[in-house]
Amino acid sequence: MTNSEDHHRKILRGNTESSSRNTIPNDLIIEILSRLTGKSIAICRCVSKQWKALLRSPDFTKSFLTRSSSRPRILITYQAEGKWHFFSAPHPRNLVKELTLVEPDYHMSFSGHPYTEKCLSVNGLLCLIDTYMLMEKRDRVPVICNPSTGQYVPLPKVKAKNNDLRSFFGYDPINKQYKVMCMTVTRYRQQDNSKEHQVLTIGKGKLSWKKIECSFPHYPDNRRDGICINGVCYYIARSVPKEPSLIACFDVRSEEFSFIKMAESPSLIYVSALVNYKGKLGLVVHNCGSHGELWVLDDTKKEKWSKHIFALPDEVYHEIIRSTWATDTGEIAWVLSSLTRPLSVFYSNLETKSVKRVIIEGIDEEALMGIHRFGAFIDHVENVMFL
Repeated sequence: MTNSEDHHRKILRGNTESSSRNTIPNDLIIEILSRLTGKSIAICRCVSKQWKALLRSPDFTKSFLTRSSSRPRILITYQAEGKWHFFSAPHPRNLVKELTLVEPDYHMSFSGHPYTEKCLSVNGLLCLIDTYMLMEKRDRVPVICNPSTGQYVPLPKVKAKNNDLRSFFGYDPINKQYKVMCMTVTRYRQQDNSKEHQVLTIGKGKLSWKKIECSFPHYPDNRRDGICINGVCYYIARSVPKEPSLIACFDVRSEEFSFIKMAESPSLIYVSALVNYKGKLGLVVHNCGSHGELWVLDDTKKEKWSKHIFALPDEVYHEIIRSTWATDTGEIAWVLSSLTRPLSVFYSNLETKSVKRVIIEGIDEEALMGIHRFGAFIDHVENVMFL
């Protein structure tokens, strides 16, 4: 907690202990506390029962998320020795130095199965798909966790006939609902389209999977994760075998599917990641020699794309790029393989063509060597919503 945050907390606590005539209005308390960090909010919940109720209210959760969205953090998550671990570090602003060091904050850990298929992030919440093998039967158990509150909630098992699963995590900003969408496929390269499409809505009441229809036969790519932008989940797929890939779109609110054609470019065969570039869908290509390409979908209806070039140093080009994102300031950021030391995040500025490097310090090097799964999210925001 910074000195400023501590000062605000003491002032507000002092007022809550004074007479009722001097009590600060709840709207003002929400406005002030939404400027603090998630760790500080956890401390503030201990001030009084009234504060605890206020800081768990939907109004405060919404206000805090709005504020925290303007100060994204770097989230590092890895699985080692049967446990998932979560750390986050401040997102450096206006990088001037070629090299910057940051220390992460530890959030939480919980036991997890080593065969986790996916780790997806939306609005500070993460969805992990754990896979359990029992008597040659595969069970998929999604887990929703919130590193900011230290909570994790196992969801109902995905009941399906086929062997493999593709999962996507999205948020409907109109109805303010989080949803997990799953579809099953047979073993790799043995099926031309997905089957058994199901959706689970996270909220009040009993959690259960609901079957939905998909009128567009397609096979989602398992090598690249999807991304949710403005209530739509995007992911790479094929509608016909041996035909060029398409961008599949799942509208989280209507629960309907559609498709967008990619731009015609040979380099798009090597798309490494889908990113949110200033509110638009972007496709990042690293396999371009000493530079990378960013293709931005400028017009969804007309399927109009624009191409941008960014710098890619040799040290990055020859390593395994584990995770790629775009920042809210328009930079392309990526994390190398967890085996690369020291653990670093690179930021490429599309305008200046320059690259800055941020080293993540303070994570146990020995633990990183024993990693089964590793993930990094550059656009992580703190969300104090209780699951």
